[in-house]
Amino acid sequence: MSSDVVVELDGVRKCFGPRVIFDDVSLSVHRSEVVAVIGPSGAGKSTLIRCINQLNTFEKGVIRVLGHEVYGTEEGRPPLRRDDLRRLRTEIGMVFQTFNLFPHLSVMKNVMLAPQRVKGRSEAEAAAQAQELLEMIGLSHRKDAYPRQLSGGEQQRVAICRALAMEPEVMLFDEPTSMLDPELVGEVLAAIRRLAVDGMTMILVTHEMMFAKEIADTVVVVADGGIAEMGPAKEVLSTPKTERARSFLERVLLHTGGDTGPQAAASEGGFDAASGGFDDPTLSWSREVDEKGLR
Repeated sequence: MSSDVVVELDGVRKCFGPRVIFDDVSLSVHRSEVVAVIGPSGAGKSTLIRCINQLNTFEKGVIRVLGHEVYGTEEGRPPLRRDDLRRLRTEIGMVFQTFNLFPHLSVMKNVMLAPQRVKGRSEAEAAAQAQELLEMIGLSHRKDAYPRQLSGGEQQRVAICRALAMEPEVMLFDEPTSMLDPELVGEVLAAIRRLAVDGMTMILVTHEMMFAKEIADTVVVVADGGIAEMGPAKEVLSTPKTERARSFLERVLLHTGGDTGPQAAASEGGFDAASGGFDDPTLSWSREVDEKGLR
């Protein structure tokens, strides 16, 4: 694995019982690269990134992450030792669709908990770090609130802070906006955009196509049991080369906009190769949130 490749999947196969979810998946992610994983529901996008930090095992192939090697269960190699698995998961942060905050802890305590318990940080050290992270995403004024007192967007931003508190080298996002009302999506996307600007390596499963086109370096289209297409984000989302990727993106347009012609794509937001692929006039709102500060 090249020194600047931090995540590498080589011939990975995942099954649930007799059903093959995906097979022969190979992918390399370089340091500071942002990779967006898109595709139809049920294609295995979330399962794919859960294999990276071993929340799901897999049957064939090998996944190399930050110097760790994880082999499929049918490869005849021993699994990671418990200590190595724990170390792997401390180096990879993950943000889920659901927020998974501890309801009985304040925002501040939610962010402080893992660094204290796992990394042995003192309360003062953990509190200083949590304060800095909350300030970064514009939630320092909510540090004493409890999850039930927060909006969905605020809870997801706290979940991002909690993952960052472990100082991971790679961040995995599993459809982080899928549980949010549309008006709350922008503030979460702005937080992710800030991480991209800061050089965080990220793998992002998302249905936010326009956002993927804006921040991702690489787009991976997962469909029909494997990678249907992979390449530079703007190329894949503007001029997909494979019929499967093209049909998926056209379906996304039909779901969000109706007509597939150039005028509809320009006015509604959607996929149109002639006019440059995806274009969404509402994306400027999340930029505005970012420019004005996350409040």
